[in-house]
Amino acid sequence: MNTYILLFAIFSLTFSALTGLRLAFKKETSNVLIGEGIITVVIGTLMVLLSKLFNIAFASTIALAIFICGAVGTLAFCKVIGGDNGKK
Repeated sequence: MNTYILLFAIFSLTFSALTGLRLAFKKETSNVLIGEGIITVVIGTLMVLLSKLFNIAFASTIALAIFICGAVGTLAFCKVIGGDNGKK
């Protein structure tokens, strides 16, 4: 893998992770959900990148599990916190 591509990917993922963390610590529920989604995508992408770089076969499977758990967790959090949204 080209060194410049690897450095650009790591820099981009670091910037995205910092943005996700900043959003996750805001008080609004929507910002927390967006930040959690960004962090999930960053961690999963970083694991896929590392699995390709170091030829670790099981890291891609773990990254897929992180992607699925992040999406399901976000939907569950929305359902629990969202309430009935004014419906009767």
